[in-house]
Amino acid sequence: MQQNMKHVILSIIILLSFCSQARAQEPDFDFNKYRAAMQDCAYPRYAKSSADVRFIAYALIDVDGDGKSEVWVRSDEGQDWQGVFALVGDNGVELLADADVCSELSFYKNAVGFQSYISPGRVDEAFSVVKDSRIVTLGIKHYEFNIFSEEQETLDEYYFLDDKAVDEETYDQAFNALGDKIEVSPVWHDVLPSVEEIDDDKR
Repeated sequence: MQQNMKHVILSIIILLSFCSQARAQEPDFDFNKYRAAMQDCAYPRYAKSSADVRFIAYALIDVDGDGKSEVWVRSDEGQDWQGVFALVGDNGVELLADADVCSELSFYKNAVGFQSYISPGRVDEAFSVVKDSRIVTLGIKHYEFNIFSEEQETLDEYYFLDDKAVDEETYDQAFNALGDKIEVSPVWHDVLPSVEEIDDDKR
């Protein structure tokens, strides 16, 4: 009985220690410090301007496993924009991936995938490989398809790695190297309206 109790106590100590480390690894984060820079990047294709996007929540995630948090943000349901940012310097950001109401984000080990509907019949599928909180490889597959046919057959396809045109095989090798998608379960934090948004609502 005493031996079992020792195992239980030890397990509790280990669990508490793990939870304490997890909390310690979540840095104090001032969202408003980076808000303006993020706002400049938040430009869904169905908005008049970036000012139309209102952030409602953010979560800290570590895309590349380097111990530094990236920031995943979401906007209101009207635009349904979301983006993943790396923090740069005191108040700068780099947009790693974004999506809006007609697209989605996918996560891989050390990478983020995203899809964008540019216009009817034109789609970009892309991925950002991240290292040390910066993009080291950006892959884009652009294709156009016939929206007026039942089969919606593909009309054209173009492939790029770091702004350089490549063939389909080269692109596929880079994409397949990402491996399987992984599940991300972020802890979301509410974002209060900015002063400008409050003033706009009063008008």
